Amino acid sequence: MDLNVDNLLNILSLANESERNSRQQEAENQLKTWEVVPGYHYYLQSIYLNLELPLQIRWLAIICFKNGVEKYWRSSRTNAISKDEKSKIKSRLFSLLHEKNNQLMIQHAHSIGKIVRFEFPTEWPNLFEEIERSLHNFVFVNQDLSSVNNLLIILNQIIKTLSSVRIGRARHAMQSKSPLIVPLLIKLYVKFFQQWTNNLDLALMEVCYLCLKNLRRIIPEGFEQPETNHDVTEFLKVSVDHLRGLINEHSRYSSDLIERYAKCYSKLYFNLISINPTSFILLPCCETILSYYMNYLQENAERIYQSNEENDFWEIIALKGFLILKKVINYTFKQGSITLKQPKSKQEIEIALKKLASGFFNKGLIEKLCDLIINWYLPIKPNDLENWSLEPEEWCNEEFQSSWEYQIRPCAENFFQDLVKFFKDDLSNYILNKISNNLNDGNILIQDSILCTFQLSADSISDKVNFNQLLNDVFVPLGSKNDKLEQKILKRRICLIINEWVVINCSNESRILIYKFLSTLLVGENKINDQVVKLNAIQCLKTIINDWDFNKKDFGPFLTEFITRFIEILDEMTFTESKLYILNTLAIVIERCNPLINYETLIRLLAIIPKYWEVSNSNDNEVILKTSLIRILKNLIISLNENSPETYSICIPLIKSCCSENSDYQLLSEDGYELWLSMLQFCPNQHKEHVEIIQLFELIKFGLLNSTEVLPLILSIIRSYSLLSPEVFQIHSINEIFKVLSGYLNSMRDDAFNVFISLMDILILKLYNDEVFLTSLVDSGLFNCMLSYVLDESNSIVCINKLLLILSRLAFANNEIFLKMLNYLSNDINSFLKHWTEYYVNNGNPRNKKINLLGLLSLLKITIPIKEQNFISIFPDVIKKTFLFLEEVKETDGKVDAYNSDFIYEDIDDYRYLDPDIKENGEKTRYVELLDQADPVFKVQLDKFLIEVIHSFKSTLANDEFDQLMNMNEEYSIEQLQKIM
Repeated sequence: MDLNVDNLLNILSLANESERNSRQQEAENQLKTWEVVPGYHYYLQSIYLNLELPLQIRWLAIICFKNGVEKYWRSSRTNAISKDEKSKIKSRLFSLLHEKNNQLMIQHAHSIGKIVRFEFPTEWPNLFEEIERSLHNFVFVNQDLSSVNNLLIILNQIIKTLSSVRIGRARHAMQSKSPLIVPLLIKLYVKFFQQWTNNLDLALMEVCYLCLKNLRRIIPEGFEQPETNHDVTEFLKVSVDHLRGLINEHSRYSSDLIERYAKCYSKLYFNLISINPTSFILLPCCETILSYYMNYLQENAERIYQSNEENDFWEIIALKGFLILKKVINYTFKQGSITLKQPKSKQEIEIALKKLASGFFNKGLIEKLCDLIINWYLPIKPNDLENWSLEPEEWCNEEFQSSWEYQIRPCAENFFQDLVKFFKDDLSNYILNKISNNLNDGNILIQDSILCTFQLSADSISDKVNFNQLLNDVFVPLGSKNDKLEQKILKRRICLIINEWVVINCSNESRILIYKFLSTLLVGENKINDQVVKLNAIQCLKTIINDWDFNKKDFGPFLTEFITRFIEILDEMTFTESKLYILNTLAIVIERCNPLINYETLIRLLAIIPKYWEVSNSNDNEVILKTSLIRILKNLIISLNENSPETYSICIPLIKSCCSENSDYQLLSEDGYELWLSMLQFCPNQHKEHVEIIQLFELIKFGLLNSTEVLPLILSIIRSYSLLSPEVFQIHSINEIFKVLSGYLNSMRDDAFNVFISLMDILILKLYNDEVFLTSLVDSGLFNCMLSYVLDESNSIVCINKLLLILSRLAFANNEIFLKMLNYLSNDINSFLKHWTEYYVNNGNPRNKKINLLGLLSLLKITIPIKEQNFISIFPDVIKKTFLFLEEVKETDGKVDAYNSDFIYEDIDDYRYLDPDIKENGEKTRYVELLDQADPVFKVQLDKFLIEVIHSFKSTLANDEFDQLMNMNEEYSIEQLQKIM
């Protein structure tokens, strides 16, 4: 079908049909085909500009046009709109100013904004001149209010788009045009404001608001120094009077529009101070703005406190007031050293700071602010109390997730923290006096508010307060009263205080007192301790247990009781968020208190996994809840240790559910792999029921191919199998795994590379004589890949040395096979040996040096008798290195303390730093046993092996050949050889 206006109109009509049918699908496909055809976007514009067409058709046309502009306007895009078509489109962009449908007009403005982003200033340098001229004519010549309204909508979108540009010329070009457009906008704003306030004309009111909305965007973004522009400063001065007047006359005018005006003024001031704080403070009307918000917060405090509306207007303005004052305080006390979008000179910053210090902040004002916050903004609102009473669990979850930037009480709390931080010398005594003198006030809410100030001051006044004494004398007794229902408010607050202070200043004796206090709050039969109190007590306990100074032995006597309470409370909760919070706390308790939790309690905890796994299948948050359950299960495996087979009936099905190719829980795969690894690591050494565990290995190839983001984890699982059940590498095709690893080797991150090295080390120690293993190593390309890695000088020397350890292992364990593998692959043996001996000096510990020397000597033992020249050439160097090592280490029967650290399986070293009460896991035991049984570092004495190698030369070489070989050595080596021969 040819593209023209009529055909396009017919296709849009078909695509717009209300019932889904085959014709509609064909029409949509046709539109998709036409997207790249020249003229398509111009015709779309023609259709939506035609006011006589049905609105739905025009609406679809403008949506297609807007999306097409985004995809094809940029010249560098494939199938970009031609320059000629762009010119035609641009010539008609301001032809829709008589549009009556506001939503369609907004879409049109969005389209223009996208075009301006690409065209201004290079292809459209006079854009703002055109807009300024049109605005002036529509207002003062044609008096066309409808066109003014639509042009202001377009301008607002243009300013919004250009303001977001951070790279390129567009934003700076807009700033250069701001002095042109802003005076006209101010002039129009003042004109329309005077008119609508006199006759309450709603149409004028809307247009005036659009002027204000444009100014709100362009003044902060369009001027580097707005304080120096006379028009801007005069407008801002007038705006404060207008804001004050409109709020005072709130009930007289149209409520919705008045509120939009007030919010717009507040956004203007907030954006100014956020983008350019120094300029804001240097504004002549700065103090007027700050004073207005101070007065607003005072005069409307009770109204805001009593409000129970969502998005309450009075509260929104108060929020902006707090945020503006917060910005000013931070600027003042950080001495202007904050991130500035507009750089300022040191002199300007000093003037701004002096202005604030002398004209605004003083002790009296700060204490007045604190009194205001304590009396009206920190107390729990009546609406909150009602929600607490009716839906305690839901209310508590909302409190945990509250955002201080959008809710008045959290915002006031955040603001108070800044006050205490920057005025702590003045406010420390103020807060302590409140605690001493006002906690007997009969008003529970004010008591709670005063205690809140202490909670919020933790970071600032900790050096001036004996928290341990206050905890014992004031807070715990206050939170232990059970004489009235309202007491739950203070119980919650004491939990919040402890939550803040315990990580700053809390003795071990106080922590024990806290455990006793919290245990009383979790008692189920106490009606006062409702779900809010319980969840806050759990939050508090979680913080204590996570703290660096947590002492699990002090917590031990309370451990079983708390876990029992957690399980009971878990059943009481109905919201996923609450259950998740308790489960996460349980996971931390199990982790931090290992091995103090008794077997019976661990089994009780194990029983909750299948129960809540099934529950989570029936709600929308199943993945996040399952993640927490898997974490608990993993920690239970670790705590059970040798008893971890108790978990297998739960673990193995979960691993299959999370890690299979066709799993319904792909998002849980990483958690599933972590669970799998823990199960393998903590499997006891004598456990024989390995059939199902071995069968799980079938899933590893899918993980290796598709979960490269957790490659270290996948490799660790394979490593665990190499220790637990090396037979899996004979049952399953190890060749496929090695082939995948050969493709990964050159690009592995260090963490994955280290696990790979330890995996290969274990496999060589266990399977060095296994034909399947050795054949797979060659046929998969992995062996050749390792050699190439060593020869590539662009790779890290540290990583190359680690690979040389693996090759040294194989060379010692099976020197004949190793030599055949080298020759079979036709590698540059001379270069390989050169790298091997040169990099030896970069080995940092005796274990690694000895492994290298054993491999090299083992190869020399079989190559020198057959006259392999490459190996003969390195013979003197290897002998010298061997003697120097023996002097350094001084072996006795092959045993040296230094050999018991810096293992190739690096994670094993970490166990030295664990709590001595924690038993070694099965994997640690298996690895140590493997080293004891098979590691030549322990079993072979290097000097005796050297003697054995030299004797083999003497017995296989002719006397003159042997003498000639010995004479290749340096004098030092010859002397040492004479001593041992």
